[in-house]
Amino acid sequence: MKIRSSKYFTRLLMYSLLIGSIPVIIIGVISYYKAYSIVQDKVNYSSMATLQQTQLRVEQILKTIDHSVTQYIGSPLVVNAMSLPYSAAHYQVYNEMYQSMVRSQTFELTINNMTVLNLKGQWGVDNNNIFTFDDVKNLDQLLQYEKLPSFSLWVTDEDKSSPSIHLVKKIPLNSLKADGLAIVSIAESQLARLLAADSRIGSIMVMDKDYRLLSRSDQKVQQSGLEQLVAEMQRRSETEGQFNVELEGDNTSVIMRKSSYNGWIYVSAISIKDITRDSRSIGWVTLIVCLLMVLITGGLALFGSRTFYQPVRKLVAKMGDRFGEPPEEARADEFALIGYRLQSMLQTESRLLDQLTGQVRELKQFFVMKLIRGEEKESQLPVRWKEYGYQANWEWHAILAIQIDSLEKSQYNENDRDLLLFAIANIVGELIPAEERLDPVMLEQSQITVIGGAGATDEEYKNRLFAMAELIQRTVLHYLKLQISIGISRPEKRLIDIAVSAEQALEALRYRIRYGPGSVLFIDDVQPEDVVSRVFPHRAAKELYDAVKLAERTRADELLERCIELIFQEQADWRQYRMALVRLYTMLTELGQYEITPDTRKDTEIELPPDQEKLLFDRLLDLRSQEEIRYWFSDTVIAPVMRRMEQQSKSHTKKISDQLTDLIHRSFDTELTLEACARQLNYHPNYLGPLFSKEKGISFSEYLQNYRLQMAKRWLVETDMKIADIAERLTYTNPQNFIRFFRKMENMTPGQYRELHGHHKI
Repeated sequence: MKIRSSKYFTRLLMYSLLIGSIPVIIIGVISYYKAYSIVQDKVNYSSMATLQQTQLRVEQILKTIDHSVTQYIGSPLVVNAMSLPYSAAHYQVYNEMYQSMVRSQTFELTINNMTVLNLKGQWGVDNNNIFTFDDVKNLDQLLQYEKLPSFSLWVTDEDKSSPSIHLVKKIPLNSLKADGLAIVSIAESQLARLLAADSRIGSIMVMDKDYRLLSRSDQKVQQSGLEQLVAEMQRRSETEGQFNVELEGDNTSVIMRKSSYNGWIYVSAISIKDITRDSRSIGWVTLIVCLLMVLITGGLALFGSRTFYQPVRKLVAKMGDRFGEPPEEARADEFALIGYRLQSMLQTESRLLDQLTGQVRELKQFFVMKLIRGEEKESQLPVRWKEYGYQANWEWHAILAIQIDSLEKSQYNENDRDLLLFAIANIVGELIPAEERLDPVMLEQSQITVIGGAGATDEEYKNRLFAMAELIQRTVLHYLKLQISIGISRPEKRLIDIAVSAEQALEALRYRIRYGPGSVLFIDDVQPEDVVSRVFPHRAAKELYDAVKLAERTRADELLERCIELIFQEQADWRQYRMALVRLYTMLTELGQYEITPDTRKDTEIELPPDQEKLLFDRLLDLRSQEEIRYWFSDTVIAPVMRRMEQQSKSHTKKISDQLTDLIHRSFDTELTLEACARQLNYHPNYLGPLFSKEKGISFSEYLQNYRLQMAKRWLVETDMKIADIAERLTYTNPQNFIRFFRKMENMTPGQYRELHGHHKI
């Protein structure tokens, strides 16, 4: 047997690879990103320090220029000159101002030009010469500086393509109303030279407070990128910080610082690619190391998987050789096959175990049944007892015999009786510990349970057995809604006497007929000590017989209840009760099989089919309570007998009435009397008269007169007989008597009747 592919081996190998590779990959990725983050943080920190140094250097120079200019314009020479007009007489002062201006500018200060304007005298001095306002081309631009809100301010020239930076100071100092202006110009190239000295990483830019570019160290950032950078800085409105922004498609790390001295913004822009150049080399090294570790892990995984898979492969091969080809659904992988085979073996084992358990249970029940029937040999009893695992320390045993009282008023029918007895056996098995009983069995529609124990007195035996019986009754009533009766045998010492105990328990149950349903019957309590000679109530039975014969239903029911009460009044043997009931049954059924009079017996005798009569008799013997007996006799015996008696009586009455009517029709023209008819029919007139009246609803004499009247009317219409002849034929001695009778009955004389109906003559 072969599996399509070694799926378990493949999964084991893949799992081993994943277990070994995933940590390596995770560690490599984490290491790379950690190194990347550390390098970027270091570069950002270095850039921040470089930018800070650049800012300090630039501001130091700017402050030096500011300080030199302040000293220059604060000198008495300059202050006094601001009050002089432009005149040749003052040339010596102008020249001294020029010389002093030149001396204040050094090479380190990177000053491009310095101009001093006398606003009142309209003249000025710069690095080149002494001039008047008429000689200045950009005078308007210079005069605009007077309107600045501060007496000292750095401004940017916006008109020129190449930006120029100016330091503007009003003369005298600390005065918003200026007499003169000192303007120092610094070329962008000079500032760019300072920035380029510190641009070791990235580009450094300086912007004024309005984000106008003053100078930068290089041209790496194009105009479009610069606009993006300015927009991002304006959006953030931060004085200092670091952020990343995409400039012209290149991800760039930006560091900015805002100067508290003049509001300029110092910016360092470094490409992330430049920052991560070292990180990429670390990444490649990490990747190579990870691949090497993955390869090593793969080799170890392959070796380990083959080693671990070897037992599975051998097991699958042995199963294939032992069981053959598996079904299609079991070929998913090796463990599916192993699981399928194990499940099959477990199911087989479970079936075998169930069969064995069932057979052991059946054998134990068979053993108990043989004990109850007395078929087990006493010599083999200890061996069997030990073989089936029963308690060996029993010193006594007794039997509980359980029967269902009735199913008529329950939710069950007779077909459920065996199943209900099985359910009761399960309940008994749950209520009584296994060490105190044998397996319950069913016998003669009874559930038999053998109970035993050690060390108890006779009274304790009895109390214990009664307590168990009552507990079983309550439990069955609660769960099955059934009423049961329980017979209890005497405790016996020898196990071989279990058959005797079973007979005693069943014997006790037969006395339920006297004590009623739901009884717990101990054999010694119900079995009579003295034999009663007879329990049949002859007098009450005779009265019941007469009441049934006369169809007096109410009285018959009262007498039936009296008879049953008298039968069970005496404590007798259950067989005597049955014999008394059989005798009463025979007496009543014989009454219903014959007609009342002996001469009509052959015509009315009714015999039940043998099968039906046997069923009724068996049912009588199965009755288990006085209530059942009374209902059964009333509905099954007395009611049918009364119906038969009534039917026979009606048939007899109709027959006699028809015979008497026939005599009247044949002998109406004679001196016919009831006595004569009674003699002819062999009945007494007093019996025949009421019987005829009851059947016809009219008396004998009235019926005879009416029939004679009908015959007279017929003769008057159909014949020419004289009225006197008709009267004579109808046994009237005097025609006048006939005429008076006819007139009384028809309200007309016979002659008038003939005249009225004579045309109908045939």
